[in-house]
This record gives sequence, C-alpha cells and structure tokens, in this order.
Amino acid sequence: MSTRWAHIAVEFWFEASHQLIRAGWSEEENRRIFGACAGLHGHSYRLLIGIYGPVGPETGMVINFTELKRIVRAAVIQQVDHRHLNDLVPGLTTAENILYWIAGQLLPCLDPSLIERIELQETRTSASYLSRDDLRRAFPEAYGEGG
Repeated sequence: MSTRWAHIAVEFWFEASHQLIRAGWSEEENRRIFGACAGLHGHSYRLLIGIYGPVGPETGMVINFTELKRIVRAAVIQQVDHRHLNDLVPGLTTAENILYWIAGQLLPCLDPSLIERIELQETRTSASYLSRDDLRRAFPEAYGEGG
C-alpha cells in the first residue's frame, strides 16, 4: 500500500490591539498611508495553521490535533491574546509582518516540512497567508538550507 497524504488544519481566535504608525512620519502622513489603522485599534484575529504530510500507518494521523493545538497555543496564542502587538512584533504590525512573526514562533516547535499554510484573518473581509514556499524562502535555516 502506498503512503497516503492528507491536509489538516487547526483554527484559533485571539483578540489583540495594534497601531500602524511610522515614528519618522507626521500624523498626517501616517493617516494618509494607513488610514484608520494609524490610530490605536484592535481586531478579533483568526489564525489558521494548515498542515500537509503523510498519514502515519500506526496512528492514522498526519499529526495529533491535540498536540498541534497545544503547540500553537503555547508558541503563539498565549503570547498574542489580549496583547498590544506593537510590543511583540518588530516593525509595522501589518497582517503580513504579524504572519512572519508567528512563523518564527512556530517553526522551532513543529516539523517545518509539515507546515503548508499559515493564514491570519484580520477582519471578516481581509486576510493574509504564507505558503510553504514563502516560509522556506524566509526561514531557510529551519529547512536545513543555507541562510
């Protein structure tokens, strides 16, 4: 019997505040570029972690959902929930930059070859995601490649 592969995903919600503001810019310039996001505000974020890998012949699982949820909660959710993201994430706290920060927290805790997608939904209509290729390019050392 050939190895079977499957996609799985776990979903989390967290509440956090942030502000898109560049210190070297005037308030007018920040408002012009970032709009309402230049002011202090918050979101109910949705985080989706997509995994793809071989189904274990003994367990019937790619990875145990309970273990995956434990890892994501410890590495990410406990750090961001009800926090001000500007205190955690370097640079501008755009959805894209928050994703790279999240990836940096997860990659040391999970087999990077299993992570297929990390998606962050900031509002009901706006989301950003990183694919496996994006992660490999940004974190080559996590994949055993040169940096």
